[in-house]
Amino acid sequence: MLSLSPKRRTLALWLILLLAIMASAIRGSDQVAQRMDDGALLLYPELILKGWLPYRDFETFYGPANTYLLAGAYSLFQPGIFVERTIGLLYHLAVLAAIFCIVRPRGQALALGSVVIAHVFLLPTGLAPFPWLGALSCAFWSLFLAAKGPGTWRNFTAGILAAAALLYRPDLAPAVILSAGLLLFFQPAKSRWTYLGGFAVGLLPLLLLVSSAGYQNVFANLFLYPVVITNAARRLPWSSLPLSLLYLLALHFVSSFTNLLAGFVVLRKDSTLWSNRLFAAAAVLALGTSYQAVQRMDSGHITLCCFLSLALLPVSLAILFQNRLASPSRQLLSVGLTLAVVGALAPHLMRQSLGLGKKEAVFLEHNGRSFPVDSISTARETDVLLDKITKLALPGQRLFVGPADLRRTNYNDTFIYHLLPQLTPATYFLEMNPLSANRPGSRLAGDIRSADWLILDRRLDEWNEPNDSMRFGSNEPNEVVQSYFELSARHGSYDLYRRK
Repeated sequence: MLSLSPKRRTLALWLILLLAIMASAIRGSDQVAQRMDDGALLLYPELILKGWLPYRDFETFYGPANTYLLAGAYSLFQPGIFVERTIGLLYHLAVLAAIFCIVRPRGQALALGSVVIAHVFLLPTGLAPFPWLGALSCAFWSLFLAAKGPGTWRNFTAGILAAAALLYRPDLAPAVILSAGLLLFFQPAKSRWTYLGGFAVGLLPLLLLVSSAGYQNVFANLFLYPVVITNAARRLPWSSLPLSLLYLLALHFVSSFTNLLAGFVVLRKDSTLWSNRLFAAAAVLALGTSYQAVQRMDSGHITLCCFLSLALLPVSLAILFQNRLASPSRQLLSVGLTLAVVGALAPHLMRQSLGLGKKEAVFLEHNGRSFPVDSISTARETDVLLDKITKLALPGQRLFVGPADLRRTNYNDTFIYHLLPQLTPATYFLEMNPLSANRPGSRLAGDIRSADWLILDRRLDEWNEPNDSMRFGSNEPNEVVQSYFELSARHGSYDLYRRK
């Protein structure tokens, strides 16, 4: 490989890296799915294909880009868990490829090391195509194009990608604006206007959706309830965090400020180099993603927040200690040191990355569709329930899925809607979010009354977190169940009700 030309060496490195990443990541295709989150990723795009509109016809706290992209994929290949996770794999590859391109000007050793660190963090998150990863992939590539210097097509495309990032996750706006603003500061006015033109064009789909779904619905879904209302019901207090997650979060902030310092150093040294501007902008973006961890401090959110700052850390060390970390071997040593620190502070992350202690999924099959659950017993009881309602319910009848005690709406089995496509979801709240579905004046009771069938899960009543999700809402939905429905069957933790 050393005898190859530089371009061929880079290509060979890309191919080796791609194969290694795909080989290690593909095992996530059969891992246990999240009953509500993966269920929503399967259900919402299919509803869009049936003519439903997000925000108007069902609640979702994320931007529309992810749902519409999945809808496009499902229109080509049919809705299914493996199609969903293929899109998730493409998100992972897009993020890692962007990190490679951002770090590549610093040398192949650092580029390889940064990708490996990011991959170690992303592996435990699985292959679900979360909007967060779609947003970051767009943001990374936007910075890369904008940093390459003035160029009409580059700046226009960079603006479109920045807008696309916000169509995935509008709450990423501060990080995207600050990092892009740093790059545009070094560009002439004409290039800035080109970028802003692309950004405006990229936001047009959201404006069209607002006109169809209604401004109040879009505002409440994207800003009012997730930011102001349910954030308090999902946020976890510092005292509930394991020490390993606290250490990991602290390491993220140390790394982020180290990256900012290194970005300042390279800009002061030579701000005309596009690679220096790009690294500084990436450092700003990495710090700007910190709220992802702070809004809900659990393992998944903290992991998806930390991977960029830790991936850039060896580069920052090479910049700040350039005399001591000039050779590729020493740069790889700094990568190994970073991984060693992560392994010492958060050993659970390394075990998950290596696939140790992974719970084997059991695929629940129904209606030619499948969903990976956590045990044979869960698959059996759910399968019996689905067979029962399939025999009793008429196609087109309305189905509601939720917890047994509807005063608290912390979670639900959204995936059941996906496995029963012949039935129509009966509620706006296809996900159960605390202080939203059970808020004062909620339409939940009316939605339940409109249903023909109810599937209520008693195990969800045991949900306990040290936050506002413990608060009870109105008892009216429970009263509707008692007044208008009768128990038809009970399987495991599931209660099946039919309209009287």
